[in-house]
Amino acid sequence: MSTETGDEMLRLPAAGLETAAASVLQALGAAREDARITAEVFVGADIAGESSHGLRLLITVCERIEAGGHRAETAIDVERDMGAIAVWAANRSIGQVVAVRAMDNAIAKATLYGVGIVAVRDATSLTSAKHYALRAAEAGCIGLVHTNASRKVMPPPGGVTPVMGNNPIAAAAPAGRFGTICLDMAMTAVAIERINMARERGATIPPSWALGPDGAPTTDPELAAQVMTLLPFGGYKAFGLGMMTEILTSALAGGDVFAGDATGFRPLDHPMRTSFTLTALRIDAFTDLNGFTARVESMVETMKSARPEAEGGEILFPGERSGRLARERRRDGVPVAQKTVEAFSALCRRLGTPPPEPV
Repeated sequence: MSTETGDEMLRLPAAGLETAAASVLQALGAAREDARITAEVFVGADIAGESSHGLRLLITVCERIEAGGHRAETAIDVERDMGAIAVWAANRSIGQVVAVRAMDNAIAKATLYGVGIVAVRDATSLTSAKHYALRAAEAGCIGLVHTNASRKVMPPPGGVTPVMGNNPIAAAAPAGRFGTICLDMAMTAVAIERINMARERGATIPPSWALGPDGAPTTDPELAAQVMTLLPFGGYKAFGLGMMTEILTSALAGGDVFAGDATGFRPLDHPMRTSFTLTALRIDAFTDLNGFTARVESMVETMKSARPEAEGGEILFPGERSGRLARERRRDGVPVAQKTVEAFSALCRRLGTPPPEPV
């Protein structure tokens, strides 16, 4: 099979991918449970259709562990723990492990206090924000995830110099017979992956996506990828939302604002200095859980009753498409670009662990 970019795809079983990924992480020094958690998040991204945050990014994380940018063993300092809130320093520990532990701690606090909030600084990227919000929803909570990002890609309104990262947010809530509603979004009009896809196709991009080297909007994906100045969706609105996310993360956790001098995943040995805040709201502390899910079901029903824009079109609630895709891929296998599989298999062989096998 192939994608619209022409990449050949291999289909691999989800469980086999998770096992192979966890084995590599253990070989690099991660504890067994930490390796399992990390593998689950990255493979989960591929399962949900987020290949940019999946196996191919895990390869970079493994390179960062080897180079010292990520710490293989988890070393969290609990700096404050006051009832419903906590503040942690992550000390460059693997972001997925820290975020899962932080959300689990927030859920435990919500069980006692109705709300739980854990703010973390000096972390690495937690990648797929929805993973942690969904974890809270599965526990009968509303989950909220805010994180800053370690690569500055967004200029402020009226400016051309990137000052802020993409600062993703996610929120999830139980939705009764509809499963879970989950919003997962970043602040730019488009992810860099979309620009890379346009480069591979030799296509132009809309001028609302990125700036060129002269500070003017560009339709050339090559220039956009070189400059990496991405425009926020909705202009000042998304930039303002990103600013508030920065306040809820780095400012609140005492971390480096805008991740300081971090430049993303590269150089491999540099700290990423991200901050994130995970929140759990225990629904039955506010209202009857069954009544809540009935109201959310009603919201979805009203939404789906709208006349579709196109004949035969379908109205989808937030998270429905990725949830449907995840169920299909867990059953039928996960498509991964052949080049990614080859690179990951080479990493497995170098570390002496079994590579994943196609379906």
